[in-house]
Amino acid sequence: MDFLALTTRAHHATGTTIAGIGADDWDRSTPCAEWTVRDIVKHLIDNNERAAAQAAGRPRTTRSTTVDNLVNAYEESSAEFLAAFDGQALKKTFDFGKFGPLPGKNVLAVLFADNLVHGWDLDAALGRAHRWDDELATAALGVASRFPDVAPVRGPGGAFDHAVEAPPDAGPGERLIALLGRSTPPIPRR
Repeated sequence: MDFLALTTRAHHATGTTIAGIGADDWDRSTPCAEWTVRDIVKHLIDNNERAAAQAAGRPRTTRSTTVDNLVNAYEESSAEFLAAFDGQALKKTFDFGKFGPLPGKNVLAVLFADNLVHGWDLDAALGRAHRWDDELATAALGVASRFPDVAPVRGPGGAFDHAVEAPPDAGPGERLIALLGRSTPPIPRR
């Protein structure tokens, strides 16, 4: 499976969602407990900057993340991230914070799933119907199914919540978000 191609598509889809965020939407609550729309976009930018720096073996570029610049900061950091991940980067070992060292190919897979799911989180927060790309959702579901159900991966303070039950007729996108602890339909938070 070509996770770089899938990641490129996921970044494009999430970037389209981010580009449509209105000036009054940044403080909206999201399905990610205690995170606003602004927090999710900053998280995605942070992931892009950190991983791109490690992939390229250089110091991190830190962009301004004021409300006026969040859309551009995401686009720039996404382009930097995608350009930095080549065959060599996939073979490197990355410092992945509280998860410890991980091979580049695993970092790419985890960040692919994270980016895709946060695109859904943003659409849910904005009250928009999310259009899943079933190929991307199926690939991310395969990645997320390997996440252990232990801290610091899941639960309070973890990267993801514990799984919830997906509807019986759920497609791959709905199964993915349920696996990562999101309700379908999302629980409205304000």
